[in-house]
Amino acid sequence: MRRNARVGALREKSGLSKRMKGYTLTSFKPYVSPAAARAVEKVQGYLKEWDENRSAGRGLYFVGDVGTGKTHLAVAVMNELIARKRVPALFVTVPELLDNMRGTYNNPGRNIDEWMDSVKNADLLLLDDLGAERANDWVRERIFVIVNHRYREELPTIFTSNTGPKDLAAQLGERTASRIISMCDWISLEGEDYREAEVRRGL
Repeated sequence: MRRNARVGALREKSGLSKRMKGYTLTSFKPYVSPAAARAVEKVQGYLKEWDENRSAGRGLYFVGDVGTGKTHLAVAVMNELIARKRVPALFVTVPELLDNMRGTYNNPGRNIDEWMDSVKNADLLLLDDLGAERANDWVRERIFVIVNHRYREELPTIFTSNTGPKDLAAQLGERTASRIISMCDWISLEGEDYREAEVRRGL
């Protein structure tokens, strides 16, 4: 009972929506594409070696087009670690993160320092939709501050993005791209839309 209460408390603080709390490896369908099947194998290996990955600050970078299942699989990793290892984890979409920062500038009385501290120092952070925001110097610098802190402190971070390694520097800058590339294992999800494939299979 105590363990279940702990897991429940961690889920409530995770930032996950009601739908996302149900994303698991079991509910992810690897048959939709060869890339999805390979991705599941890599994720299982990452989870199996979690203690080592955690100590090294090793994360995952899921890259693929819209609808290929990258957020589902990334959140499934997070849910597995909350349930199995009781890891305090936080899910944040990058556009939401940047909107909150802009809100502070537009409303100086608003204080998000505590929230930003939790983003920078979460035992496990999932940054969803990296690169979805239009890049400018302000965006690049804000992302760098978070990535650099987590890189220095060896805190594992999971990213989802439609930006691959070749384009990452152009999107986010050399400093950020270099750190992400060195701190993450890359998982490519290619092929048809995951959700559409699921619907067709059910017809």
